[in-house]
Amino acid sequence: MSVRRRRLSGTGAVCAAVWAVFTGFASPAAEAITHSPLDAGTVISQSDGERSLLSLDRVLRRPLAVLRLPGQAGAIVAHRGYSSAAPENTMPALSSTTAVGAEYFEIDIRLSKDGVPVVIHDSTVDRTTDGTGAVADMTIEQLRALDAGSWFDDTFADTRIPTLDEVLDYVADSGADVVIEYKGTWSAAGIRTTIDMIDAADLENKVLTQSFSQKTVANISKVAPTLPVGWLTDTINASIITTAQQIGADAVNPSRATARSVAQAHRAGLGVFVWTHDEDADWEALTAMGVDGIITNRPDALQKWMHDRGRAPAPGTVTASASSVAIR
Repeated sequence: MSVRRRRLSGTGAVCAAVWAVFTGFASPAAEAITHSPLDAGTVISQSDGERSLLSLDRVLRRPLAVLRLPGQAGAIVAHRGYSSAAPENTMPALSSTTAVGAEYFEIDIRLSKDGVPVVIHDSTVDRTTDGTGAVADMTIEQLRALDAGSWFDDTFADTRIPTLDEVLDYVADSGADVVIEYKGTWSAAGIRTTIDMIDAADLENKVLTQSFSQKTVANISKVAPTLPVGWLTDTINASIITTAQQIGADAVNPSRATARSVAQAHRAGLGVFVWTHDEDADWEALTAMGVDGIITNRPDALQKWMHDRGRAPAPGTVTASASSVAIR
């Protein structure tokens, strides 16, 4: 992800499209060429494992968020790790994700009192540890002293809250990819702390970031223009797409979507990762829509579902449901 946005002349874009023809990726790109009222440029989507979106005025390099066509299977994203098999946001949950074949695991991060990024969803430690209190009021030493596994099952006793550094070390060693969700509103300085860790680990090509906070998304885009960032939302519409573009998002990640809204996002050059769906019927509808990723608590079941159906039929052979798929 060395380049997230780069100005291209029309000639440069055409040359890139010609390159795609010679490397055998012309067919998906040709089918995805479209003009959108939401984006003045022509968007050419190609799936080459390195580049995924070319435009007359910009290039978005997203090895982690290749834009799908309707009927193509999206990436499997394990919600807080393999959270149905191990305590969420802990190393056992993350390592289990890799074992079941998910493309990504997703984690949530917050800052400790002394400014260390730690992996935990809630603003307090009460639900997922044997302690009480706000994460922001506890030092890293206090947080690391807590048992973050026994609440799930006694076999996970003495499991600790991971630091972001610990997770990045695992990513570097395991080959796994990670979606990092920034909980709450993060300042540019706080984000810089995490980006320095990612850079030091040489993992910018293996990280996708996201947040519900518009300010946080904008700060990530400003501080780390080489990292793709998604804006988490409830749904997708024209206004949300416009806002996503204005704050520098590369993806809009809703809890529910329609075939039309996914197509609108793609035409605007935005990826779509939908959260959090655990049922076959939802996976069928979302795949038909062409979402780029499905966040799930059941990555093993989603992997099996995709395998059993041959991942996805050829583009255009599935008619996407017009109804909205809601969060479970």
